[in-house]
Formats: sequence, structure tokens, C-alpha cells
Amino acid sequence: MTKTLHGKVHGRTIELDEDLGVVDGQEVEIQVTIVQATKRPRPPISEGLANIYAILGERYNSGHTDTAERHNEHQP
Repeated sequence: MTKTLHGKVHGRTIELDEDLGVVDGQEVEIQVTIVQATKRPRPPISEGLANIYAILGERYNSGHTDTAERHNEHQP
């Protein structure tokens, strides 16, 4: 019997995408072919989410230069 299955390598273990269909403990012979990873395109984001990312990417200048030194000012 010959089957072609896909999976991922984790150390010395290969995790298959589907069941091999053989009994547990059965001896098998494996021939490995390296598959080049394909880069999946990013799904489009909504306009609102794009605006949020744009806002979060901006810097804010409060004008206070000693904010880091004063962060514990009101702590007991």
C-alpha cells in the first residue's frame, strides 16, 4: 500500500493531517519530501480596524518631560 499524506515535523515526530489507517504499532517505511511553505496572503481588515491601528501607531507627546520620574507620585 502506498499513500501520500501531509504533516508537520516536531523534533523526531511527524504529525499527520489525517489518520494513516494502519493499526497502532505497525511497522512502516517513510519517504519524506520537503514541501516549500507557501506564504498565505493576509485577509483584508475592515476600515475601522485599519483606523485603530493607525491611531495606535502614532506617538503622543504630552509635553511633560518628567512623566517617568513622577509615576509613583500619588502612591502611598
